Amino acid sequence: MDLRLTLPALLLALPGVAQERTVPPSPVLTDALVQAHRHWLGQGEVKRDRSRAAELYLKAAEGGDAEAMAHLGRMHFRGEGIPKDAAQAMTWLKASAAKGNARGLYHLAELYQNGFGVPVNHAEYARLLRQAADLGSADAMAELGQCHEYGVGMGWDPAQARSWYERAAEQPKSRFYPMTLAWMYQMGSGFPKDAEAAFGYAKLAAAQGYMDGPRRMGLNFLNGTGVPKNPQAALEWFTQPDALEDPLALVALAEMLKSGNSVKKDTDRAAALYRQAAKAGAPVGMYWVANCHENGIGGPVDFPQAVLWYTKAAEQEFHWAYPRLAMLYHRGQGVTQDDNRAVRWLRQGARFGSAYSIYLLGWFTQNGWGLEKDGAKAIDFYQQAGERGWVQAWYQLGHCYLNGDPVPKDLSRSVDCFRKAADLGWVAAQHQLGWAYQNGLGVTQNLTEAIRYYQMASESGDESSMNQLGWFHAHGLVVVKNTEVALGLYLKAGARGSKTGWWNAGLLYASGEGLVSRDLGKARHAFAEAAALGHVGAMVELGRYLENGLGGPRDIDLALTRYKQAMEKGDEQAKAAYLRLTMPPPVDEDLDDLPLGRPIEEPE
Repeated sequence: MDLRLTLPALLLALPGVAQERTVPPSPVLTDALVQAHRHWLGQGEVKRDRSRAAELYLKAAEGGDAEAMAHLGRMHFRGEGIPKDAAQAMTWLKASAAKGNARGLYHLAELYQNGFGVPVNHAEYARLLRQAADLGSADAMAELGQCHEYGVGMGWDPAQARSWYERAAEQPKSRFYPMTLAWMYQMGSGFPKDAEAAFGYAKLAAAQGYMDGPRRMGLNFLNGTGVPKNPQAALEWFTQPDALEDPLALVALAEMLKSGNSVKKDTDRAAALYRQAAKAGAPVGMYWVANCHENGIGGPVDFPQAVLWYTKAAEQEFHWAYPRLAMLYHRGQGVTQDDNRAVRWLRQGARFGSAYSIYLLGWFTQNGWGLEKDGAKAIDFYQQAGERGWVQAWYQLGHCYLNGDPVPKDLSRSVDCFRKAADLGWVAAQHQLGWAYQNGLGVTQNLTEAIRYYQMASESGDESSMNQLGWFHAHGLVVVKNTEVALGLYLKAGARGSKTGWWNAGLLYASGEGLVSRDLGKARHAFAEAAALGHVGAMVELGRYLENGLGGPRDIDLALTRYKQAMEKGDEQAKAAYLRLTMPPPVDEDLDDLPLGRPIEEPE
């Protein structure tokens, strides 16, 4: 079915837009439009002056120029050179759209996307984008690709997403807003990924005075996109006057302050910036205000306030909020525990394209929380979430097939799912693949591949993979035997909180195999670290070191404490050692034979 509309049908379809015949602007108005563009961009001898540009756009718009109406409406929407004004933005953009202007339709769609002067309505946003795209708007074509890619306002359809991206990429670059080209090159949507091109178009957007230009430049410097990482430069862009009027830039600045990313950590100011973005009407700001209340950032934990602000964000169709609300209802935090209500939020999130909501529907279905327990449906939800980009869904599917719950055990399919998650950067899946190749679980055993995946996960900080790599180096399997390298990996894992890492390091120090020398002091320290993290074998070994004064002073009381800890966890060796130290010595049989009351003579 051809969804494209003829121009008369397009005009009649617009809510509140009267049909009007397009009238070419007069030469005077055309000149006003040209002069407006020059003042907006600062071309030639004309100095950039957005206020003067707004005056000239208004003059042209009042004379019936649809293009000028679109620019003026956008300026009222974004507060570029004139104050933000939802009513004026809606008036001028509807008037422009009524004349069949693609730019007017595109910006009118943005109002529905952002809830500026109207309730958020992603379906209307997508519909208006389609109309603008059919009239030749390259920006609308690109955004339609996003809508199909993420299921925003329409069905999720990767093939349609690719089609719209490719169609947009065929348009002359002069027909795009620079920011659209910036994200298309950054994401590889329609064009090959090109970080330098993305940076160049973001820089052009900032130079031309678009409100989102400084934010994008800040993000480029923060993330090293097309330019070396430079958090200080990012901070300078985020604090420019235009950026401080951009709610999304406020959120980006808050993220820097919350994490202490190359700036002094300031969670109080971060929380204040989130509130500022929320008060400006940005759903992402509302979400982060809720997140601060949920996690005690910039103030005490306040679950009722978290529920309130997540609900505000959800009412603006901000899909991140739905799964967070669902989990608060599931756990009964800030509200009465209610899995049925949680499921309703998850269904709403799924309807608006939240892959995490779809994943959680699988989890709730697998466990029978607010939904009938159904393994097949749970698997289907996980599959949908994975296909929509939720990496954890592939990892969960991998475990379902690995453990045979709630589907029959299938090691080959388990590996396929882990591989999808691993290829998307899920570290735990990379470790799981290493284990599968090491032990031939669902694949032909291949120690080289096992090491490759362990190395991949280890570089991302996975301590279990560090321990496995250490084991390969310690035993010289596939790699050259190198105890020093193994020790380094064990210590690195231990420093990240791995009790196994400390245990393995202790064993190497104790044996001295492949090291410069045996070191019982370092062994004792490593066993103490492992014991503190709950390693039962380390508790027993530390008890032995303390009992016998190995690697440090003898301490029977502390040895007893360590033996008792291990004994309480069921260790028989620890129990024997504890009883040996606490039982009274056996009575001499010869003394038992002496008559009562007879004095014991000292030996001669």
